[in-house]
Amino acid sequence: MSVIKSIELVGSSPEGFDAAVKDAVTEAKKTIRNIRGVRVQDMEVLIENDEIKEYQTRIKLFFTVERK
Repeated sequence: MSVIKSIELVGSSPEGFDAAVKDAVTEAKKTIRNIRGVRVQDMEVLIENDEIKEYQTRIKLFFTVERK
């Protein structure tokens, strides 16, 4: 039997929503193992001087809890 844990993260990128999701997952992979999936929960665009400055995504990341 496995236990799945979830955490919420926010990724950002000036390039687009896909890149923002990849940013969040790439950073999570540095400290979290056994990532099982991601659910995009929210998307948002930051605008400055009438131009898109940054794309942000709030994700829920799921991973398997390791047993010792």
